[in-house]
Amino acid sequence: MILASDNTASIENFYGSEFLSTLCQPINKMSDWPYAFLMWSLMGIAMMVPTIQPTLKTFGDLSNLHNVSYFGFVSLLFGFIVVWVIFSGVASLLQIYLTQLSLVKSDGIFIHFIPSVTLLFLAAIYQFSDLKKACLHRCRHPLLFFLNDWNGSFVASFFVGLRVGLYCLGCCWLLMMLAFVGGVMNLGFMGLATLVMIAEKLPDYGRYVTLPLSLLLLISGSIVVISNFI
Repeated sequence: MILASDNTASIENFYGSEFLSTLCQPINKMSDWPYAFLMWSLMGIAMMVPTIQPTLKTFGDLSNLHNVSYFGFVSLLFGFIVVWVIFSGVASLLQIYLTQLSLVKSDGIFIHFIPSVTLLFLAAIYQFSDLKKACLHRCRHPLLFFLNDWNGSFVASFFVGLRVGLYCLGCCWLLMMLAFVGGVMNLGFMGLATLVMIAEKLPDYGRYVTLPLSLLLLISGSIVVISNFI
């Protein structure tokens, strides 16, 4: 969706025109949902897995103590990804619905500035909600995920991954929805948002990110409003 037209020749020669047309499929109708779901899933996995570094480090430390197999790590990661794949299904259906209402373009960006501003302001306010604080606390202190019946097995690690994913979802879902402002599969948005969410979950420094991030979101929304009235 974001490939520049002058860069597509080499990709088409290597992969074929059919692959390229599938990759750049515009999202306009319900039959395009599989492409939207694929894009949201790729974006969600690529952005969110790096943000659980504290959890993965804790798992690694505990694994060394209890001699946990590699499959436990894979199981935890799989459980985490399941949550974001489900979120991607909901988000992609929402994108199709908003497209059919002529509220977003085929690349997933809001057509009018009012929904963009509303989403930016909501994300800023959500930073100080009790739900956000509770989920963020668990993400910053992941040892709590392993204290209840975790024995390093494949099944136990999978359910730990599910719990980590649910708290991560409660923490970051509105930031992910800003894709409707920055663009679905926009690499610039993905990179910036990923760095912000990684920083916010760091145990030692994350608390210094919440207020600046909220202010940044408010300023961004204000700039969008002002730019549309000048």
